[in-house]
Amino acid sequence: MLRRIYAGWLTLVTALIVLQLYLAGYGVFAFNGLKGFDAHLLVGDLIGIAILIGLGLAFAARVPRQMLMFNGALVVLMILQFILAHTGVQVISALHIVNGVVIMGLSGFMTRQGWVLAQGGEKMSA
Repeated sequence: MLRRIYAGWLTLVTALIVLQLYLAGYGVFAFNGLKGFDAHLLVGDLIGIAILIGLGLAFAARVPRQMLMFNGALVVLMILQFILAHTGVQVISALHIVNGVVIMGLSGFMTRQGWVLAQGGEKMSA
């Protein structure tokens, strides 16, 4: 049961990341004077919190060690994401987008693996 909750949580995180990409695009193209990145900032904070909760759920669901390592990597990537967004150096801050794509890919992979585990599978295919 906990593994299904964990897999569902990962699905939610992945959906939030897709929303985050949309909000980033909205922020870039919102030329009408609106504060286009406010929602992007808010959802980014929510994703960070959700990833930390996901790490706790991973321990509670007793997922394999490799999956715990992926969760830890996701936490590190989110910390890096925050740092990249606030460096003040354009050439470094531009890596925020690249790191976001890596986060999305890892999150999608983890979601797939989470559902495999929830259905009774143990094999990790990294």
